[in-house]
Amino acid sequence: MRALRGLGPQWFTVGMGTGITAVAAYTLTGAPLWLRQAGVALWLANTALVALLSCLFVLRLALERDAFARILHDPVQSMFLGAIPMALATVVNGFVDMGRPLMGLAAIAAAERLWLADVVLALASAVVVPYAMFVSHDHRLERMTGIWLMPFVPPEVAAASASLLLPHVADRAAQGALLTAGLVLWALSVPVAFLLLGVLLLRLALHHLPPRELAISTWITLGTLGTGILGMVGLGGSMPNAFGALGHTMAGAAVLVATALWGLGLWWLAMSLALTVHQARRGLPFNLGWWGLTFPLGVFAAGTNLLAARLGVGWVAAVAVALFVLLAAFWTMVAARTLALLVRSAGGRWARAGSPAGAAAAEAD
Repeated sequence: MRALRGLGPQWFTVGMGTGITAVAAYTLTGAPLWLRQAGVALWLANTALVALLSCLFVLRLALERDAFARILHDPVQSMFLGAIPMALATVVNGFVDMGRPLMGLAAIAAAERLWLADVVLALASAVVVPYAMFVSHDHRLERMTGIWLMPFVPPEVAAASASLLLPHVADRAAQGALLTAGLVLWALSVPVAFLLLGVLLLRLALHHLPPRELAISTWITLGTLGTGILGMVGLGGSMPNAFGALGHTMAGAAVLVATALWGLGLWWLAMSLALTVHQARRGLPFNLGWWGLTFPLGVFAAGTNLLAARLGVGWVAAVAVALFVLLAAFWTMVAARTLALLVRSAGGRWARAGSPAGAAAAEAD
């Protein structure tokens, strides 16, 4: 019970990172058969993991009536509520990409139903958590980190998932409705995330680096840019079918927007690498925040791969492969350290160590 009470939404970042690694492995252009099969196996394992985490989290909320309120009003824990719909989105994407060979059309039906649930959770994250930030949290500019992006990104992740479902919608009117919904979800998320990116840049310039426990949070900037690319390029591919002549123009504009996001993402990637190396020299305590190395990089790698296919430029495809190799290395390292944390921890200490806010206290025990 002590461990269950400590199960917070930050544990869904494990599902985010594992799920995007599986999807990226399966969809990488030119991937060998063994890598695609490994992606399928990892997606199946992650689907079970997300289901288990969801059941345990719901059980915790049922047993502790004030649990959700305490999480929502915690300025750090509440940010990770956005991890729940994003972890679910990796399951949805896997059903579309990998589920069809295993389940046939039933996989698409499952993906559609799960996507609707994902949209509800994504919109709740993007509205409820910011509302709590405005009315009850004690935030200051010098304490801002990349985790502020977490509750705002889920709608654009759902938009990227919608782009995968579009080719499986036969009716043109329904396709247009789903495409428009995807565009609205993208627009609900990306502009607000851009505002936060600007503020984060200012905060880093004025107040320098975040605490060691939150050092990895800078990588989250890649998440909003990577999913923005996936959404734009993915939705753009269906625009000509849904909107006719106008759709061709929109599709070209979508690739242009995605290219601009990609260039900005390369800058944040270089900066995140440099800042992480800088802080690693001073020692970085492990916590679940390290999973921030995986999902943001994973969606950026997948977005690069999709953009390379649209542009037909070889060196962009080579960058996509290099990003995937880095992603695989990061996932292997973080997954191994997470398992080690679970094995060596006793009682409820695993939950406290799993929280970035509680990592320092757990290390001191």
